[in-house]
Amino acid sequence: MKTKFIVVTLSTFIYAISSCASADSFWDRIFFNKKEFVSTIKIENNCQLETRYFIVRNLDTGRYASFKNGIAKLKAFKNAPLQLQLSPSVKYINFEGVAVAASENVTITADCSERTLEMIKSDK
Repeated sequence: MKTKFIVVTLSTFIYAISSCASADSFWDRIFFNKKEFVSTIKIENNCQLETRYFIVRNLDTGRYASFKNGIAKLKAFKNAPLQLQLSPSVKYINFEGVAVAASENVTITADCSERTLEMIKSDK
């Protein structure tokens, strides 16, 4: 009886693991993150600054992409850190968003609610 229970439990466990072992599954996410792909990043801009002044940067590679019509495309490895930043052309204002994990489709929010641009301009 005990042996039968162990066999059934082990069989169920093996079935559950093997069903997850397909392409782009649990095992791939853990062990095989080295497949580069193009990530499509959508921006939700809650700032007073126009979207064209933002970029998204891959913190692993340093590469970045600009937004066109609210969308940027950037090469990345799965789960690579992507961060919303201001374009290098913008001077005297600093913005760095929270890093998010790269996937094929990502939405990043630009949130400037702590300080407005008028407050930043008045700082000396």
